[in-house]
Amino acid sequence: MSISSIIRQIGRGVKGSSDLTRVQAKFFFSQILSKEISQLELGAFCIAMRMKGETAEELAGFMDAISLHLKTLDTYQRRTIVLPSYNGSRKHMNLTPLLALQLSKLGFLVIVQGVMRAPDRVSTYEIFQQLNWPIHIHPCNEALLHDQLPIFVPLSTFCPALQAVLDIRDQLGLRNSGHVLAKLMSPVSQNTWQVANYTHPEYPKILEEYFAIFKSNVVLMRGHEGEPTSSLVRLPELTFLKQGQFAYKSSEYRFDDAENVSGLSLEGHVEFVQRVIAGQEKMPFAVLKQAELLDEHCI
Repeated sequence: MSISSIIRQIGRGVKGSSDLTRVQAKFFFSQILSKEISQLELGAFCIAMRMKGETAEELAGFMDAISLHLKTLDTYQRRTIVLPSYNGSRKHMNLTPLLALQLSKLGFLVIVQGVMRAPDRVSTYEIFQQLNWPIHIHPCNEALLHDQLPIFVPLSTFCPALQAVLDIRDQLGLRNSGHVLAKLMSPVSQNTWQVANYTHPEYPKILEEYFAIFKSNVVLMRGHEGEPTSSLVRLPELTFLKQGQFAYKSSEYRFDDAENVSGLSLEGHVEFVQRVIAGQEKMPFAVLKQAELLDEHCI
């Protein structure tokens, strides 16, 4: 098996390329994570996969490679849910901190995993930082896991090798397979629940196939602006998979009386969350409904 043969296999365009086996995918991504390929080969791989699209088998192989680089946490049997946050908000409100807060009130240990920066967006990390909520920078700081607030765990803390793959976007200007994989990951060692949100319509089927391979407890949903939440006016269908098997699908909900809080700055986000905590603002109905459904079916 060679790097060039794999690039040739996936790099012949939408019609000419062919998919990798799980073994091939693991081999190539292991080379990427270990930085054993050239920057030219890495760029070719990222572009080729972006054009071709990933299969469930390829994602499984990539994740096989990533699993060797993970630094996972012990949640001490607490009821845990993981939310991925890799986009932040550009036009609308970033509801991830509010969803995390509401789930914490319902008794979950909420771990938000994601990136520390989101250029030209308001990131969840920044909101946590301004609110002085727990941020798990050092893997040994497990005292935070007994906190009653949501905890942010940066990807650079629990899988720095994959963070380096995401950082390639700064040079290429395009997302790559690492961004897809990051949203499927959990920094928790035990079997727990996680939300996996997607943007493109072809992903639900691929992700269902993927989680049938990695038998996880997961909630699939079309995210809002790339975040694992509804918008203020619409909560899409949520598909619950228990150990990779279909368990429940919720209906779509619409909220006509949502307030217009779009376009908030970082300071505006922080102030809004603080007012919700103080009881001066109501928790958005969309957040309450999503948290209610997760509380009811993530068992």
